[in-house]
Amino acid sequence: MSSELQKAQNKKAHIRGVTALLVSTFFLGLSHGIGYPLTALTFERWGASAFMTGLAAGMPALAALIFLPVAPRFASKYGLIPSMVSGAFIGMLGFLIMPFWASVKGWMILRFLMGLGLLFPWLLGETWINTVCSDKIRGRILSLYVIAMFGGYGAGPILLVFLPVTGIISFITGAASLLFCAAPLILARRMAPKMGKHADANVLPMLRLAPAAMTAALLAGVLEYAYISLLPTFGTRSGLSEASSLRLVTAFLWGGVLLAPVFGYAADRINRSTLLLGLIFGFIVLAPPAALLVSNTAFALPATFILGGFGCAYYTLGLAMLGEQISLDTLAAANAAFLFLYQLGTLAGPPLTGVAMDTLPPLGFLYAALAFAVIAVLWLLFFGIKAETRRITKKLKH
Repeated sequence: MSSELQKAQNKKAHIRGVTALLVSTFFLGLSHGIGYPLTALTFERWGASAFMTGLAAGMPALAALIFLPVAPRFASKYGLIPSMVSGAFIGMLGFLIMPFWASVKGWMILRFLMGLGLLFPWLLGETWINTVCSDKIRGRILSLYVIAMFGGYGAGPILLVFLPVTGIISFITGAASLLFCAAPLILARRMAPKMGKHADANVLPMLRLAPAAMTAALLAGVLEYAYISLLPTFGTRSGLSEASSLRLVTAFLWGGVLLAPVFGYAADRINRSTLLLGLIFGFIVLAPPAALLVSNTAFALPATFILGGFGCAYYTLGLAMLGEQISLDTLAAANAAFLFLYQLGTLAGPPLTGVAMDTLPPLGFLYAALAFAVIAVLWLLFFGIKAETRRITKKLKH
């Protein structure tokens, strides 16, 4: 077989594999899009505080923080596809148990276990896609990944509008989404990249690499999940109905989906660190009027839509910078470090935002979000951009 023919076959296999991964990622996102607002609305009906709602939203992140340092080694030992599929089935079992354990404490435990399972298709899917795409089109390919993930997220609240939140149907739908997450992975098992020695690298030292990418991961986790988990609560406490509050979440998530190609294209044309900084400033400018005019749906929905685009762009840019700056032999461990910070953000963001909203109802939600964004800007200016400049200078010298 000629080398050209072999390359053509490998390219087709990569395309089929990535396509299967994107389908799987959509249903993974759908499970999250059902789980987070379902938990928030149920806790609100149970009379739980915003802090407890935010803490429940942070349970999957806590599981990830604990197990991310060992996840690449686990996948290296048992294989990429078996690890991803097993994680999806753990999440599916969590959905099926939830209606039969109707307590705040029980759901905290279940959300933790579900987070542990769903960590594997998430982490390994990102490593897969970043491994097989070239840097020239990395931003655009990763934007497709974000479209798939947040398309699923956005579909979740839409489904909940038509499903009885208090019945078992919503939980069965969540479980079914993870069954469909596993199916394409099994079909594409021969097209997945191998987990080599790079999966055995230590995760925690990777946090020092690519500081701008790591900052993007942390900020994305904080802002995305503060909005996803507490925007329904902010909406209802601002006088909106449950349906209107869910529409805000839907606008946020679909902003991430539909604006992803725009920011993905920009990430392949503009310096990614500079673009990241500009988008954070964009959030700081737009978030206040979106919150203050939340009852004016003609303004609040499109403004929240754009904010969702910013939130997802932070994640896309971070992943693109990671793939650009980290060698393949340490990519899985670096991706685990990236997700470690992202999950740290999802763990800290919702509870802290919930405390702010309980203390200064309801605009504490806005004050907390702005504080997170300002801190990220200062960190990037003092550390991330300087490190990026040193990296570029070193590259030019060589």
